[in-house]
Amino acid sequence: MSEINFKINLTYGGDSFMQDEGNNKDAFFIQFLLWSIFLPITVLAGLIGNILTIIVLWRREMQSPTIYYLRALVISDSGILITSVIALTPFACSNYLESSAMTVYKEAVYPILHTPVNFIMMFLQTANVWITVSVSVERYIAICHPFKATKICTKKKALIVIIAILFSSVAYNIPRLFATRARKCPEVTGRSCFILADTPFGKTSSYRDVYGKIMFCIIIYVIPLGSLLVLNVFIIMELMRMQRRARGANIHDDNEANLSLVLVLIVVVFLVCQTPGLIAQFDWFDINTFFKWLAFSNFFFVFNSAVNFLIYTAFGRKFRKVLVRVFHRIAKHSRSFSISRSHVTANGYELTAIGDTDNTTVVDMYYGDKKPDSNAV
Repeated sequence: MSEINFKINLTYGGDSFMQDEGNNKDAFFIQFLLWSIFLPITVLAGLIGNILTIIVLWRREMQSPTIYYLRALVISDSGILITSVIALTPFACSNYLESSAMTVYKEAVYPILHTPVNFIMMFLQTANVWITVSVSVERYIAICHPFKATKICTKKKALIVIIAILFSSVAYNIPRLFATRARKCPEVTGRSCFILADTPFGKTSSYRDVYGKIMFCIIIYVIPLGSLLVLNVFIIMELMRMQRRARGANIHDDNEANLSLVLVLIVVVFLVCQTPGLIAQFDWFDINTFFKWLAFSNFFFVFNSAVNFLIYTAFGRKFRKVLVRVFHRIAKHSRSFSISRSHVTANGYELTAIGDTDNTTVVDMYYGDKKPDSNAV
């Protein structure tokens, strides 16, 4: 069994890429800057936004097939954020900083951590990509074929698709668990020391070339990005036709258009953030430039999972209204609690109740006598 270099990219392509520790100090500095400083800040902000998104999307008035996909998307985004800061931040620190703690991480932690963390990260990336494709397909049918959407786009079918994506993503990435393993350092005694090594299966051409390069590129990038590009061109064209119609004549069409606009913007950001990762799959750079590019491509991969809350808030009308409603209820609850801790009033239940004490519901507050479309964000 041949040993492989410790420096392995965790996000793109598994063990296909290895780093030369001696000649890439400037590249390691860029990785340290992006992954150890900017990435934790991005993750923290993204998790706060995703928690607020979860609170809104799990409200009772947010019920539609599209919302189910968005729920799955925000959960996978949050998983990517958490896993990335566990994997990439100490990895970049250990490359650039010289300390006893970093030496312990290199020799005793990373070689053991790599295989399971790599599997989790790749599972989350695969699921995230195909959930994004699925919600775009759902939006395409709802906007471009509205008469078929009633039968095709149901909550039950959305759940089936999401579950199928999750199981398929696990199955697709299982080979990664058998491609590398931690091995005791030869000729080292008195301390825990491991190196990351290929298994016989991990050295085969079928794994490294067919699975690790060709299938990875096609399944994670070529098919999803191509499908998203085509689907969203059709959606944008239909939205432009809808915009030329009389506004406000059909509240359902207006809500569908707003939701589709939000999803189109999410996909545009997704395409922008994922494209550097696609470019990283090709041997277009020298090794030092490649590691610098890798620093940016991995950072944008994580950044993509942190920005959807901003899109929802800026462009999603219903999402914005429900979010304001949640904060309003929290503020009223806090004021009521501060006045009297022992006196329980209706305000004490406002975080879970749909209606206020005057029987005014969320629906009434937002829309008056017009019932909102649940298929809106």
